[in-house]
This record gives sequence, structure tokens and C-alpha cells, in this order.
Amino acid sequence: MDPFCCDQLDDRDSASDASLTCHDDSILECDYDTQCTKLYKLIESKQWEEVLYYIDTGKFYDTSIFTSLFGKEPDPPSVQARTWVTALDESGDVRWCQLPLHAAVTFRAPHSVIEKLLQIYPKSVRCADDQDMLPLHYAFRFGAEDDVTALLIEKFPQAIGKRAVKDRLPLDMAQYSPKPERGIIIDYFIENAVRNAKTKWDSEYQKLMTGVKNQADTSLKHELVSSRKKLRETEKQLVEAREEMVTVRSGGARGERIVAADGRDDCVTPNRKSSNRKIKTSLSKYESVAETAGSSRATGDDHPYTITTEDKPIGSRLRGLFSKRKKQQQN
Repeated sequence: MDPFCCDQLDDRDSASDASLTCHDDSILECDYDTQCTKLYKLIESKQWEEVLYYIDTGKFYDTSIFTSLFGKEPDPPSVQARTWVTALDESGDVRWCQLPLHAAVTFRAPHSVIEKLLQIYPKSVRCADDQDMLPLHYAFRFGAEDDVTALLIEKFPQAIGKRAVKDRLPLDMAQYSPKPERGIIIDYFIENAVRNAKTKWDSEYQKLMTGVKNQADTSLKHELVSSRKKLRETEKQLVEAREEMVTVRSGGARGERIVAADGRDDCVTPNRKSSNRKIKTSLSKYESVAETAGSSRATGDDHPYTITTEDKPIGSRLRGLFSKRKKQQQN
């Protein structure tokens, strides 16, 4: 028999499923018409009690004392459970190829028999026949009891997604079974489960997006508050700077007016003596101011009239101006 009956899954399965196959070091096979195993024949004839007896004891009901003493003992259950039974047509081609587990599910064996077969050969639940059908395909195809179907799914959950010939899933086989409504019911539950899962996912997604939006809004609010605070501080600094500029400008203008008022040429007047007297008076006034400013500078105090361009008091500047004009008059 070809190894594909035992150790190959559908090519469309993922590579990870390869580790889930029923590969064995050696493949046991017998011809259905000439060398069929006794276990398979008992399953085919639905002799469930003797099947259980054989699995438990390794003997059949018709095993005589003579056979036990002098004859050949039957193959142990662990061997017969993993022996593939192959039926050939007249030309020698394979008609079908099955394990005892496939046959037990096909003939609707009770839960106890299926459980025993899985105990002595656990990998059989993963083995696909010549049509790429797992035992679970047969469970849906021939209307196995719910506890049997549940047991097969429990032992090999990945079988639900295994596709056989013609791209058929195990659930697809239910429409050909004595219980076609099972497939409809399961389809309904699957659709409902998918719908509920999608609704739950959408709800969780909306919550997540709402949380992200709220977090973003909170961050934006903090940024706006911080920016507004910085703008207010900047505005305050600008106002203070403007006031300082106004103060400096007003103080500078006053100083310039003082210099202009007392530094203009009063010598060009009809009454020269009167003009000279005024200049001397002004000079004396600003000399006293200069002395006061000098003493204030020594003590660290700023005098309001100490406005200079060359770090000299106004009195010194006026005295120089007066001397220059006096020399001009003498000349």
C-alpha cells in the first residue's frame, strides 16, 4: 500500500501540520479479500463485545485451548489496530484503504470501542485514508453519536480544518449523512459564534480607539494650556520691555532738552554781559550738579541729572564750551 494512506496530509495544509500526521517507522498492510485482520472483521460485523474482549485480553472468543497451547497466537491488538486494510479491484488498483478506527466510525461503533482503539493506537485519529479523509470526516458522513464526534475532536482538534478530496471539510460531509440537520445546526452555531466574536472585537476596537482619542485630546489640552501660559509670560515680558523702553526714551529726551536748553549759544545777544552772566550762572549750577553726581557715583547712588555720552558730567562739558566761546570773543 502507498504510504500516503498513513503519513501524508493534504498538500494544502500548512507545514506545521506535518508533525501531526500518523507516520510510523513501518507500515503494516493486509489484503481485505485474502488476509484481512480478525479485528477488522469483528468491527465490520459489529461484534462490539468481542472487540472489547480482544482489546483487553488479546484473545478472541473462538480461540481454543489447543490454539493457545500449540497454535499461532493472534497478533496483539496494538499491531492489528495499526494495520491498514486495503481492497483492490480486478486490475489491482486500490478501491479503498482504511484503519480499524475508520471502519469503527463508519459502522457507528459505541464510544467505548472508539476510546479503546484510540488507547492502543493514538495516532490513528490523525491518519487519512485513500480519499484523504480522517476519522472525523467519517463521523460526520455516517452520523456518529455526539460523544464519539466530540472524542475525535478532543484528540485531534486540527482535524476540523483538514480538507479531503474535492476540498471537503469534515462538516461538509454532514449533508450526506443520516443526520443532515447536524451540519445545519453546527453551521448556525459557527456563524453565530463568528458574529459574536466580530461584535466583541468591534466593541473592543471602538473602546480602544475612544481611549486613544481621549488620551490624544488630553495631551492636546495640556499642550494648549502650556502654550497659553508661555504666551502670557511672553506677553508680560513684552509689556515690561515696552514700559522700560518708554521710560528710557522719556529720560533721554529730558536729558537732551536740558543740554539743549543750557547749551545753546546765548552769547550772540545785544546785552553780552547779561548773556555772560547767564552762562556763568548756568555753569555754576551744573558744576554743583556735577559735584553732587560725582559724590553720588562714589557712594553708588545714581543722580537723575548725570546723563552723559562720554561718561562725563554736563558741568564739565559746559565749562569747556564756555572757555571755547570766551577765547573766540577775545580774538
